[in-house]
Amino acid sequence: AGPPSEDHCYADIESAYRFLRDNLSVPPENIVLYGRSLGSGPSCHKASGTAEDPDGAVGGVILHAPFLSVFRIVLDSGCTLPGDKFPNVDYAPMINSPVLLVHGTNDQIVPFYHSEKLYEALPEEGRTKPLYI
Repeated sequence: AGPPSEDHCYADIESAYRFLRDNLSVPPENIVLYGRSLGSGPSCHKASGTAEDPDGAVGGVILHAPFLSVFRIVLDSGCTLPGDKFPNVDYAPMINSPVLLVHGTNDQIVPFYHSEKLYEALPEEGRTKPLYI
């Protein structure tokens, strides 16, 4: 409840994950997180958080038109600035699951190079061949 915020997005994905795990007894390796554009933020955050989970990491992550961070969509700062939202590039190195990136090379909202840089930030063992269209 409350106004839209980064923290509320993280709480939403946590609630969905907890429902799958606690109510439906779905093992983490059978859960694939999917995030499109803004949804890539909560998905990266959750995936990085399960990397050290004693029950295991999620089975995979699909990021469709992901961004490095919200500020970087309009200003390529090269680093996470104070107040930036959904710093996916900071979470990517901590993801311990296979990650598939899907991005249109002519995307007019989230620049295509965001996926390329996220791919480079992922651990090598989690990189799958990206789908660039």
